[in-house]
Amino acid sequence: MSDLLKGIPVIDHHCHAIVDEKRQSDTEALLRVTSEAPVTYSAADLKERLAWQAVKVIVGRYTDGQCPSGESIPGLLAQQDYAAYCRTLFQDAGYQALLLDTGFAPESAASLKKIASLTGAQTYPIFRLEKVLEEEFERKKTFTDWWEAVISRVRTARESGYIGAKSIAAYRSGLQIHEVDIDTAKEAFQRWKHSGEKRLTEADLINFGVWHAAGDLARQALPLQFHTGYGDPDTDLRQGNPLLLRGFIEKYTPLGLSIVLLHCYPYHREAGYLASVYNHVFFDTSLIVPLGLSSARRVVAEALELAPYSRYLFASDAHTRPEMFALAAEVFRDAFEAHLNDTLVVRYTSREVREHWASLVCGMNARRLYLDEA
Repeated sequence: MSDLLKGIPVIDHHCHAIVDEKRQSDTEALLRVTSEAPVTYSAADLKERLAWQAVKVIVGRYTDGQCPSGESIPGLLAQQDYAAYCRTLFQDAGYQALLLDTGFAPESAASLKKIASLTGAQTYPIFRLEKVLEEEFERKKTFTDWWEAVISRVRTARESGYIGAKSIAAYRSGLQIHEVDIDTAKEAFQRWKHSGEKRLTEADLINFGVWHAAGDLARQALPLQFHTGYGDPDTDLRQGNPLLLRGFIEKYTPLGLSIVLLHCYPYHREAGYLASVYNHVFFDTSLIVPLGLSSARRVVAEALELAPYSRYLFASDAHTRPEMFALAAEVFRDAFEAHLNDTLVVRYTSREVREHWASLVCGMNARRLYLDEA
């Protein structure tokens, strides 16, 4: 295999925080992040997955050089200088920047500033819409006060330092985002208030919030990410098909909103199709790469059957443990380079073209999209 990706740094356009040194030897967490299964899922079965075996190899590579037994991992990790261990993992994997979704953080999560120090990578925050809707709900008593507070935060997101926004509507009500009138939204607000729940699951209110925030995000040139496809059991996978976003895409991309489809599997082909026919639509295949690493080469190739390389981005969706970031970058590089070296790709392209595509996907697309850099 050629070395098309050698020396090309990566920008992880969607990920989450890692833990600080207080949990540096937390092997239970390391095992759990190799799957989207809930904490009630059998640990014994998780250990029978390829992702766990791959993580053990990563640990061994950066500790004593051998693949450790599960029982020896806590001791090996406890012996490490955590800051040096993290930095080596991230720098060897080529991470240049991390775009962190601030809507989820594990227990003992490091701050963005500390993550930058631990990893040696630049860090940037992503604004999660549903978290803002919930935070302001706890502070405001009326719909009018709540919405004014929400939209004020949306309108000042760029000046507050955010470089993008994200919605988890797929988890709460599905991706068929549509316009909701204000009276319907007010009724949904009252239902939420009377429910006693802090978590927002009212479909009308989620649709109202996402639909009406979109224009303000477009005016700030802030891309809007959507969780799509694969996730933990809390999501209805049937409602996470990005094709359901067609109406929203046709409404807001002509207004300049960039829409980013995250994860996508098993709808990565559908996501690639959307990116191939609509302006301002981007996507990735994070999460399945690396959690389903045996399928990585196939998934990457299928994702790129129709999509331009200028619309596809690298992301890990990793969190909690630094080892998952290392594994994600390693598996992605292998899969993407295998695609670029496919017989037909090589037949019809020059090495210069393939190197250009590698630069786009690994980092340049993210720089143009989020950081407004050419």
